[in-house]
Amino acid sequence: MAFPTKNIHIKNTSFKQVFKTFQFINLGIFGTIILMFLMMRIGACGYIPDLEEIKNPKSLLATNIYSEDYELLGSYYIQNRTEVRYEELSPWLVKALVATEDKRFYEHSGIDFKGTVRAFAKLGRDGGGSTLSQQTAKNLFFDADRSSKIKRLFQKIKEQYLAVQLERNFSKEEIVALYFNTVFYNYNAYGIKTAAHTYFNKNQKDLTVEEAALLVGMLKGPSMYNPRLKADAATRRRNTVLDLMADQTVITQGQADSIKKIPIKLNYKSNSTDAGLATYFRDQISIDLKKWISEHPKPDGTKYNLYTDGLQIHTTINSKMQQYAEDAVQQHLKQMQKQFFKEWHGKDPWKTGERANPTLLEKLVKRTALYKQLVEDGLNERQIEREMELKRPMTIFAYGGDRDTLLSIYDSLRYYKQILQTGFVVLDPKTGFVKAWVGGPDFTYFQLDHVRATRRQVGSTMKPLLYGAAMDMGMTPQSTVPYDCPNIASNPNWCPAGTGTWPIGTEVTLSEGLKYSDNMITSQVMKIVGPQALINMARKLGINSEMDAVPSLALGTCDVSVIDMAGAYTAFANRGVYSKPMYITRITDRNGKVLDEFTPTKKNELSERTAFCVINMMRGVVTGGTAKRLQSQYGLRNVIAGKTGTTQSNSDAWFVGVTPNLLGVVWVGCDEPSIHFATTGAGQGASAALPIWALFFKKVYADRSLKIRPSDSFDAPDGFTTDTTGALIPVLVDSLSSDDAVAP
Repeated sequence: MAFPTKNIHIKNTSFKQVFKTFQFINLGIFGTIILMFLMMRIGACGYIPDLEEIKNPKSLLATNIYSEDYELLGSYYIQNRTEVRYEELSPWLVKALVATEDKRFYEHSGIDFKGTVRAFAKLGRDGGGSTLSQQTAKNLFFDADRSSKIKRLFQKIKEQYLAVQLERNFSKEEIVALYFNTVFYNYNAYGIKTAAHTYFNKNQKDLTVEEAALLVGMLKGPSMYNPRLKADAATRRRNTVLDLMADQTVITQGQADSIKKIPIKLNYKSNSTDAGLATYFRDQISIDLKKWISEHPKPDGTKYNLYTDGLQIHTTINSKMQQYAEDAVQQHLKQMQKQFFKEWHGKDPWKTGERANPTLLEKLVKRTALYKQLVEDGLNERQIEREMELKRPMTIFAYGGDRDTLLSIYDSLRYYKQILQTGFVVLDPKTGFVKAWVGGPDFTYFQLDHVRATRRQVGSTMKPLLYGAAMDMGMTPQSTVPYDCPNIASNPNWCPAGTGTWPIGTEVTLSEGLKYSDNMITSQVMKIVGPQALINMARKLGINSEMDAVPSLALGTCDVSVIDMAGAYTAFANRGVYSKPMYITRITDRNGKVLDEFTPTKKNELSERTAFCVINMMRGVVTGGTAKRLQSQYGLRNVIAGKTGTTQSNSDAWFVGVTPNLLGVVWVGCDEPSIHFATTGAGQGASAALPIWALFFKKVYADRSLKIRPSDSFDAPDGFTTDTTGALIPVLVDSLSSDDAVAP
């Protein structure tokens, strides 16, 4: 069969014309690109980052706070972003990214010819033409301009120019890391490190292949493929990435098919500053950091920005202990809150007791924004009262989870002011390093920190300081005082009630007096020691609260913060050496350069003998005194020294517990001192505060990785030893006084 030659000639002519046209288009494209590149070099195309910016791209980096065991506790940020290096990435992340976004990444020098032609053919619409280098350039230096196709086209050329510059100044691995540091993942999570922490609560280096595929797949549309809200879409997109990895032989198709059957398993962790571990600690540490920033400028003289300069704050907090402390607080206060509400059901606790404030609710109402607004609107008192009594839907705090309800402003204030608060801090008495810090039950609802920001009456936890002053004056734990009113000349009517453990007139040892926390014995010791000696002891041990030089100071009528009280007790546990509480060890910049380092502050304030006598007396509080439930109820039979404290009307409950390795101080009460437990049985330190300490230490001792050994004991002072009962015995009896030989 003959073919028509004329038709063949026509077809060949058409092909040549198309080919010439295609060549002409290509020449036009690349001519335009070259012209644009030349114009960019001379600065004729608007903003283009200079070489220095390209070599040192800057982004808004969060300031991160790390625990001593290198766990991220939280961040201060505008954009929650932390940079990572290439070697810190999971290999699966890199493989998934290249297979999905730029399969010829290792072959080009920033511009992919095929992708470029496709991008121009689509007149600037995103169509997969951008290389990873171009996408990195866009993420670093531009916000996509979609106001017109032409503007987007010109921006794409700028991105290509910058992509070439990036390729000249960075290795392929560095570009991959730069890219992963710039991407956004919802929930204020910028960069792969924050994303891995947000969705899987793990380090990005530890991501599995399916997790890496999910996060890479989300890059096409973080909201569209959000695995928390759109699990099906996220799963389909993840599986597409797995198929692309199989196409590039990164994994086999069989592996891809097997992995696709694995359901998405998230371990979501909120990036909110109100969430996560150590929220109260992080809030308080920001105060210190802002002060540090004001005193430590950058080398160029400008100030660091807490929210954008990527400072790295290394602390003494132990993440496991912090979690155990928060768990203990929640477990105990949930139970105590039920008891508190039950005791006061149908009654207002602020209207009774020695610290009563009958008009408290009315005062609180007048402080509310709604009340002030209604006054400005000209409403009279009766109208305002009706508004305040109107029930409204609201979500309220509750132990165990938030609760939706209907409450009036009056009801809301009445409810919230009866929520039990706490301050709980744990530190190493030898160094002063803070290991755990819980400033309240829930930072979202209650921002006031009760570890450092507040001071409350300390009650009987002041007594060991008084007894320490007595030891300094030559008394011993076996010294006796009469069980009777002290009859102090300057205050003859002062006679605190005792426990009634002994008949009036009985000579009682100081050790027994502290063991049962008897106020009458304490008053006799105060008569001997004097208020000023107690104040001097408190000052030596880091307590700078206002104190009146009156006898009642012995019963803890002064207000002291939890952190200061913890610092004071370090001297008793540490052979007389006061260790100032500290929680920051070093501050580095975004590149790891050390900007400042901090070391423990220690000072020898007590004799070893005084410290050991007091700590041994406090052991009696645990073995048979007011804190004996540590053994009987919680089974903690190791070496523990303790002191309970309860203030007037059961407003403040305290417990200080000391071991050779850790020291913990707990306060429990309501924000308003006039709001208190109805009964001493519930509101005393042994009931309201001690259990938090006990629950925490049970978890600590059970966790062998922490290496806190219950078998450790307090060291006897030089020249002394102890017998099986803990009595203090001199090694060289002939060279020591008889007082030194008395067993505490």
